[in-house]
Parts: sequence; C-alpha cells; structure tokens
Amino acid sequence: MSRLQTIENQLKAINGTVFQELCDSYLTIRDKNYSAISRTGSQTGKQKTTKGTPDTFFQLPNGNFLYSEITTDTSTKNKLANDIKACFDPVKTKIPIEKIEEIVLCINWNIDQEKILELNTLAQSFKANIRVRYLMLQELAIELHLNHRDLAHIYLGLPLDTGQIVSIENFIKEYDRASKGIATPLNNTFLHREVELKQLSNAIDSHDFIILTGAPGVGKTKLAIETINNYLTNNESYDSYCVSYKNHTLLDDLYQYFDVDKDYLLFVDDANRIDAFEQITGFFKANRNGKLKIIITVRDYAFQEIGRKCQEFSTQRIDLHKFTDEQIIDIIKSKPFEILNPDYHKEIVRISDGNPRLAIMTSLLAKKEQNLYALHNVSDLFEKYFSTFIKDDGEFENPLNIKCLGIISFFYTIPYKNKEVTESILEKFDISYNDFIDTIDKLDKLELAEIQFEHVKVPEQNLATFFFYKAFIKDNLLSFQVLLNSYFENYQNRFTDSIIPANNTFGPQNVMDKIKPELIHYWELIRDNNDKSFNFLKSFWFYLQDQTLEFTYQYIETFPKIEETTYSTSYENNQFNYDKDDIIELLGNFFHLNSDSLKDSIELLFEFVSRKPDKLPELIHKIRKLLIFDRDDERSDFYRQKTLFDILIDGINKDDELLSTSFYELSKTFLSYKFQQFKGGRNNSFVHYQYPVPNNNTIQEFRTKIWDTLDNSFASRPEMAFRLLKNYSRVHPDVNNEIMEFDIPFVLNIIDNHLGNEKFEHCKYVQDQIRWFKRHDFDLPEFSNFTNRFVNETYLTFLKIDWDRFRDKEMYEFDDFREYERLKEAEIRTSFILTNVDEINTFYDTFVLLKNSAENNWNYNNTLDFVIDENCTRDFDIGLALLNKVIEKGNEIKYIPRNIFRNQLKTDSKANKIWEGIQAKEFDLKELWELSFYDYVDDSLINKDLALSLVNTITKMSNPNTIHFDRLERFLTVEPNLFQIILRTITDKNETENTRLQVWMDFFSKHFDKLGKDIELIKKAYIQQNLIQNHFDFEGKGFLEILKIDRNFLLEFVESLYSTTDRHSLGGDHSDMSYVWNIENIEDTLILVFDLIIEKDLYFGILEHYCNVFFRNPKEEEQKKRADDFIRQYVIDNNHYYKKMQIIVDLIRHSRKELFEEIFLLFISLNQDKEIFGKLMWRGNGGTYSGDVIIGDIQASEWRNLLSIANKSTSGIKLIPIKNYINKQIEYCLQSGDSERERKFLRKGY
Repeated sequence: MSRLQTIENQLKAINGTVFQELCDSYLTIRDKNYSAISRTGSQTGKQKTTKGTPDTFFQLPNGNFLYSEITTDTSTKNKLANDIKACFDPVKTKIPIEKIEEIVLCINWNIDQEKILELNTLAQSFKANIRVRYLMLQELAIELHLNHRDLAHIYLGLPLDTGQIVSIENFIKEYDRASKGIATPLNNTFLHREVELKQLSNAIDSHDFIILTGAPGVGKTKLAIETINNYLTNNESYDSYCVSYKNHTLLDDLYQYFDVDKDYLLFVDDANRIDAFEQITGFFKANRNGKLKIIITVRDYAFQEIGRKCQEFSTQRIDLHKFTDEQIIDIIKSKPFEILNPDYHKEIVRISDGNPRLAIMTSLLAKKEQNLYALHNVSDLFEKYFSTFIKDDGEFENPLNIKCLGIISFFYTIPYKNKEVTESILEKFDISYNDFIDTIDKLDKLELAEIQFEHVKVPEQNLATFFFYKAFIKDNLLSFQVLLNSYFENYQNRFTDSIIPANNTFGPQNVMDKIKPELIHYWELIRDNNDKSFNFLKSFWFYLQDQTLEFTYQYIETFPKIEETTYSTSYENNQFNYDKDDIIELLGNFFHLNSDSLKDSIELLFEFVSRKPDKLPELIHKIRKLLIFDRDDERSDFYRQKTLFDILIDGINKDDELLSTSFYELSKTFLSYKFQQFKGGRNNSFVHYQYPVPNNNTIQEFRTKIWDTLDNSFASRPEMAFRLLKNYSRVHPDVNNEIMEFDIPFVLNIIDNHLGNEKFEHCKYVQDQIRWFKRHDFDLPEFSNFTNRFVNETYLTFLKIDWDRFRDKEMYEFDDFREYERLKEAEIRTSFILTNVDEINTFYDTFVLLKNSAENNWNYNNTLDFVIDENCTRDFDIGLALLNKVIEKGNEIKYIPRNIFRNQLKTDSKANKIWEGIQAKEFDLKELWELSFYDYVDDSLINKDLALSLVNTITKMSNPNTIHFDRLERFLTVEPNLFQIILRTITDKNETENTRLQVWMDFFSKHFDKLGKDIELIKKAYIQQNLIQNHFDFEGKGFLEILKIDRNFLLEFVESLYSTTDRHSLGGDHSDMSYVWNIENIEDTLILVFDLIIEKDLYFGILEHYCNVFFRNPKEEEQKKRADDFIRQYVIDNNHYYKKMQIIVDLIRHSRKELFEEIFLLFISLNQDKEIFGKLMWRGNGGTYSGDVIIGDIQASEWRNLLSIANKSTSGIKLIPIKNYINKQIEYCLQSGDSERERKFLRKGY
C-alpha cells in the first residue's frame, strides 16, 4: 500500500476530535497572518469537542473573519448545509454576517462538483461575495503526504523520517548514497566556481546566516561543502556539522551536539525541505558564548519562504547560476579535454545545457570518437549518466519512474493536486493516481522532478528530453500512438518541443524508426482535412517527407494556372514577419535538407508561385533567409545552392518568365562574397555572424554558371540583366579579392558583348565597375580600353556636375575636404560657360537627366547654383536666362538660389531683373526664393519699400516655412519695428490660416530686444511657436526673458500645453525649466501652476510628473535652496490634500531624491491619515525591470525601506496605522512575488 493511500485510510478512520485538531493545525500553518484564533468547537485542555459555531474562527488582518467547520460526520443528513446555515446565524456566532470573508469546510471524505455548486449557492444566498473552500480527503491527504509529514506523524501516528546532525564526511557519504548516483557526487573535482567560493567565504566572515540559492543541480551543496572545508582550514577555532537530507525533529540533537562555548559552522542543505526549520532559527537565537554561523542551501523557487523565516537575522543571499555556455566551453577547452573545435563546442553546450558533469562526459565521448556526428546520438551517454542509479537496489528498474518522468516531460508540468485532470492523463497510460503521487515524491527527493505550486515538472530541459525519448521512443514504455491520438490537436507545440530536441540529441534515425509508423497511421486519419493536415505536417514534415510533398502537390494543383503575367520581386523589410503563406512555410522547411526532397520542394514552390504570382516576393525572401551560403554547406559541397540554381538556369534556358525573373533577382544575392547569418540561439539568444564563401572549385563552377547564363540571356532580358550587373558593382566592404579576380574576366566579357557607349547608364556603370576593381588593386590592360571606350558627352558632363568626383579622383581620395570643395567649385565654374539659348536648353536638359538618375543627388543643386552664378558674372543675361529656365519649368528640380543672389544682388538693375523673373509666374518654392532674395540683397539696396515687400512676402505665404532673422536685421535701419511687424504677421497667419510659419529656435533669446514693448504679442507668439515646432527654445533662454517681464507667463505657458489636443498629461521639449528659480517671487506662480496641473492632469505614477521640470537641475546653490524650501513649505501647507502631495512625492522620487527621507518624515509627522498615506505613490506605480527578477520581492524591499524610514520618526504611537499599512503592503508584495514564482515555474524556459 502506498503512503498516500495509508494517509487517506487513516484520515477516513480518524477520531472527530483529533481531526479537528489536525485541521486547526493545518489551517494555522497555511496562513500565519491571523490576528486571533478561537477554537469554539473544542474544550480547552481536553481532547474533546463541544458545541460551537463555527468550530474555529480566525480573525484576518483586515478585521474580517474566516470560519472553519470541521466534521467527520457522514451520517447526519444535510450536515454540511446545516453547518453553512449556522455560520450565518449572528445569534450563534456573535459576529455580523458582513464580517464573514471565507468559510472552510474540512471533511474526511470527498464530495462531487454538483454538491459543491449546491453548497456555494446556499452560502451565496446569505452573502453574495462569500468565499467557500473545501478541504476534502483528497487534498488534505496530498498536503500531509508531500508538505506536512510532521502533522501526519503527530495526528495520524505515521512514522516520521529520522534525522541527525552529522559530520561533513558522513554527510558526503550519506548524500551520495541517498542520491543513488543521480545528483552530482560531492566527492568529485571542484571546477569553475572560484569566484563564488570567494564570495561565500567572505559572506561567512561578515554574516551569521548565509542563504545559497539556485536551481536544482547547479552545485549549491558542492560549493557549500568546499567553502566550509576551506574556511575550517583557515579558522581553527571553528568546528562544523551538517543537517542531513531528511525530515526530522532537530532541537534535541542540536543541543546535544553544540557546545555553547565553541564556534561552529552549521550547514543546512535544502532548507526548504525541513519541516522544523524554525527549530534551527530558534536554536540560533538561544544564548551562547561561542559563534554560530549557518549556511543553508535552498532552491531558487523556495527562497522567499526561507528568506522570510531568516529576515530577522543578519542574512546574506548568494545566487548560484547554472554554468554559462562560455564556462562550459572553458572547461572543455582546458586539460584534460582540450577540445578546441567550435563545432564540437556548439554540440557539447547544447547537450549539457549548463550541466558540468554532462559536459565532461560528452567531451570524453567526443575525444574518443573524434567524430562530430557521434554527438548526434548520445542516448548511451545519458544512460551512463544514470548508470549508478539504474544498477542500484531495483528502485529505478521499476518502469513506473521512467513512465512518470516521460509523461511529466511531455506536458512540461502536471497539476498533480487536480485529481480529475491528472487521472485523465494517467489512465491513458495505465498508471494509478496514488502510484503517481508516491513516485513524484521519490523523484523530487532525487532532484529529477520539482514539486511546487501544486505542479510537478522535470527541472532541466535536457533531462526532460531524455526521459521523453526513453519512455515514449527508445524503451517504448508508453504508447506514442496513444499520446499522438489523444493530445496532438491541443498540444501541438509540446510535440514539437519534445521531439525536435530528441531528434537533435539522440539522432534522427533513432527517433524516426520508432515513431514513423504511428505518424503515418495518424496521417491517414486526417489527410482529407486541409487545416489538420497543415498543422500536423508543420510538426512532422521531417519524418513524413513523401507525404508532405504529395499533399502540397495536390493542394497546389487545386489552383488554376495563370497565362502570361509579369512578376514583381520587391518587398518591404519585415513584410513577412507575421503574414506568412502556409505552403511557403511548409515547403521552406525542406531548404535545410541535402537530399532529393530539396529539389522537389523548390520545384513545387515555383509551381505554386506560377499560380499565385503575388507570392514570389515571399518566396524570394524565404530563399534569401534559408538557402544562402552557410558554413555547414561546405560539408555537402554546396549541394543546396547548386540545386537551386540548376533549377533557375534550366528555367531561363527554357525561357520561363518566372524562373528567369527569379534567376536575375537571386543572382544579386548569391554573387556576394559574404553572407550574413542571423539565427536563433540557445536560451532565447541570437547568433549573428558573416560567412565568407571560399574560393574553391565548387564555388568557381557555381559562379561560372551564373556568369555564363547572364551572358547568354542578356539580349533577351537586357533590363533585368543590366540591373544584375549594376548590383554587382555596388560599393560595399565585404569583398574577397580572390573571388573578385576570378569574376573579372566574366564581367569584362559581358560588358564587351552587350554594353554600348551610346548609353550614359552603360558608360557610368563600366566606369564605376572598373574603378571598383582598381580600388582592390586590380589593374588589367583591358581596363584602359574600356574606360576610354565607354565615354560620351553626357558622361563627361556628369563627371563635372557630380559633386563626388573631381577629374579622375573621387572625394574620398582627398585628404583636405575644403581643398576638394575649392577645386570642385572652380571646375564647375569653368566647365559650363554658356553662350546662347541652345546651350542653355541642352545644359538644363542634361542636368535634369543626371539629377534624376543619381541615387544621391543632394549636391546637384549646389552645382547648378555655381553654374548660374558664374554665367551671370560673365554675361548676366545668359545667367539670368538659365535662372528663368528653371522658373519656366516650374522649378521641378527643387532649386533655391543662394550664390547667385549673394554675388549678383549688388545693383538696382540686376536686382530688379532677377525680381521681375521671380514674379513672372508661380513655381515651386517661390516663397523661399523671395526669402533668399531678402537675405542676400546688398545693404546699399535696402530701403523702406523693400522692407514692406518683405512683409508682403510673408503675408502671402501659404506653405509652412521657417523665417531666419539674422540677415534681416539689416532692414531695421529703415524700419525699426520690422521684427514686431513680422512677428504679428506670422502669429496672425498661424492663428487664422493655420499656415504654420516658424521662426528659428533661438529667435526669442537672440532678438528679444528688437521685438518691441507689446508683451502680449510676444507671449502669444512664443506659445504658438512652441506648439507648432519641436525643440523650440529648448534651453529656455527666450522663455526666461519673458518671465523677467511677466512671471505669470509661466501659468499661461503651462495652460497652453493642454490646448493642442485632448491631452491628460504634459510633456514637451522643455524638460528642464529649473531656470524659473532665477525669477523673484516665482513661488506664488508655481503654486498656481501646481493647482492648474492638479485640475487637468491625470496622474498614474508611472512616468515622471510634469512638475519635475521646475526642480530637475537648479544651477546655483541659492536656486536649489529656494526650490527645496518651496517643497518643504508646500508639504506644511498642503499635507491634507493628497493630490497636491502626489506632486511632492513624485518630485522627491525623481528630481529631488536627496530630499526623500526628510520629506517623508515631515509628512508623517504632520499627517497620520492612513487613507491619504495609502493614496500617495511613495514607491511609484510599476517600473521597468530586466533580467530574471521577482518584481514582488523588489517592491516588498522598497516598502521595507519605507518602514525603516518611518521607524526613525519621533511621532511614536501615532504612526501605528501607517506602519500597519506598510506591513500589509509588504505582505501583499511578497504574495505577489510568490505568484510570480509560480508563473515562472509553470512557464517553459524557467
């Protein structure tokens, strides 16, 4: 009979009085936060029950009550219903119904869901939100079996496992014996934990309680033993003992072994498993003369439980992590393994998954076999890993252990307390529930399983993979067919997560041979359903390649063929991240293969695209992602890439439009020298590297086929072929000179055969291509012939117009950039001296052609500016004609004159002619031409009429423009109020016409003294400019000038920020406005600003409050003192207004952190209202957290810090409500942390 069954039988036969004591003890242990407990249903000092309702009540911290009704009475009709009714009788309970929060019914039998629903309905008829919990036979038995064996011993008379205090030597022997060889032995070599060893040694020196925490199997016990031994060597006054790995009563043994006058180290392994851990902490608190330091280990998920029990002591937590991949690699690279090949590193790291012993065993296997493929089937290695256990006393030879581990591994976690769910799984594999419970208890002790949060799982992924493989595949202990038929539709990802790692670790053939017949059987059942077929083949295509190809062929055949179409190959970045085609995704899996199936899959995909042309970009993307050259391809002689291009070249030879288009597009990629690889790695990481293709015979043959095909097909598709050539010539850093040298003859041959110098594009390409060859130190005799041959008039013009070249040199070849610009400008000015209208027209047309064909044409208009200016200087009418040509064409080239205006607007005659040309018609950017005219007109030509014209230009503007005032200062001599006039014009137009005219960002600071006395206009304009442009006056210098005149402008400004949209919170570019403390009496205005923001802002405590801008960085000590005094006084005046205090709390959490403790203490000395205190976000609302942290623990720590500050207050008992509130928050955060741990425990990847 199993222990669980024994407990159940004992509970069924238990005396009612003993059952009540047992349940009271259990409920007390379950939650130790009760304010009071009363056992009304038992007689004090006697083991007898008495009449009382309820049997026991617990007062909760919030003042409400939890009732427990405890019974073994199954004979009385409606016993449970009557107990519930009695609980709601205030005459019997003496407690109002509204104070009842929860009722717990404790019974030693099980009731069904129908009965539970009936009882819940009854209870809710008295109080709608009442909680009723049922502690029935099944749950109570499991709890006693797994978590409360001391209660089973006390109340059921079951024997308690023995325990003792032992020496380190005996502990090691007992540990290795108890682990049956599964856990890493303690007597092996100590590796790669030197840093942690030193850290733990230092912690023993500085603390009395050291908690060493980490996942199972990371070596906590080994590290603790090693550290203790070293510590004893260096500290002879100390002796040491260990608490063995058992459940037992400890106190008597502790007093027996420990002399109160001596120094000791006590090691407590897996402290979370010790029922009587409080006895250790109680023993530690006893009076003694000698020193006692306690080192405990605890699994990471159980740390919080132990941490709470130790928090009153001087504790130090040390986290021990799994070995990193880098540490594993360091181990296997060092003696005696000396494995240096990165390919072996990758496999060993994958198999060991941070487990050093597995890494060592895998390394020994690799050294022995000297064959990487030997690491693709390591099932024997895992068997050897467990060999000591398997050879032991027969416990592990019982297949039940492997079966249970296999089932747990597949489902990842099993909710073992949910008997209905667990039994529904177990019964499919002929395992009883009780046997399962007993088995997981054994497995938990051996660290092969973890039991936590009412779930059980296998702690390490590599072990889970092995147990799944051993149970379902290798030893066939469990039926894979049953698993597949029962769970595939609802657990598809679990099949993928279980089988793919097994495939990679234990060999595809070993997995395939066992499961393929079952997969085929299941396939025959669902093949007629397309949706089910796609889902099934997504998971098992590798094992069902023939079936996958046949299914996709038949599916593709259902689409009609499309005659004569053109194909697009372009796509946007990230276009196919989410919207993916099922056929491309399914057949794309075959791209990883080096077999005939690869060719079939590629041909099927192109057949599919021929019927669905819009899918070609996605197929091109998929090929570029999965079929480009990679280092693994060298082993197969680049079979995958050769197969792809054999298909494409065969298609181009048959004049197939789809395959031809794909050939030209994909050749751009596959003619590269290096290939960027971006792959998913271990532990949610990414692997990123470049693979350079080797210059071997296979690659040369591959490139030869592409070049020859391009040469042979150039005439039939010249545009696509030329685009491919141009792509090959692009400038990029990833060049392989050896391969480039191989390519050059092919490129020159294609140029010679198919390009002509009558086309500018051809001339430019040839010159660029040869220049690119020369940059890599190639200089063939043929180069001169081609560079001399591929020149025409347009190209010669291009060389002069293009700003990036000067004669035969490029810009990057000049050391002095300014010298280059000087020479280039001189070349442009002397190269385009025009003499008549025909030359003007020819030059203009050529210029437009070249600018439109350039990829980077931002400097072309600069060239045009020099040409027009130079021609104006030599013959003003010719230059003016070219300028008017631009106007005549509507300024299609987006040109704005600058040099010409700077140099030619010197006389009335020239200025008038230019102005007349500008006014002759409407054209693009005309407003900016006029502004440029005013900027560069000579000082001697400025008069009042021109100033009025400037205002008129701005008045007529209909497009958003920026007005620069620096050059316009010259006009103030003829119109002193000009800037004020222009500012009013801009402000009126923006307000009435929404023109969005802007002034430059420093306008109000640089020109403030020229804006006149109309402060209302200035304020209105400033607010307007701030709302329509980014980064306006970001240093606040203009703002400060206005504040000096009117400090209340601060209030107007802040109010304006709410006017643009339905904004409920403020932001903007003025992130630091602490300069307001330069203004006298600004405090009064700030109070009004605070009031405004409180009225209009919705504050959530997540982002910084806007008011931080006024306190962020006061420059002078006097300013800082004023700001801090304002905060102090604001608290004194407003501590009863929580919305006002929210601002202050936010300020001292962000911009004035140094005031936090002072202001916190000031507030609680003035106001002890718990409601107001609770509304204030002293620790913020949420936050940003990174890494594997428990947010609840962090927040609990923040509340503890607040409590420690509160304890410094002199307010005494008045702070009891606030301190109680903080303690409740700590408890809530700790509970939240427990919930986080549970979620992480249940979530794959933790």
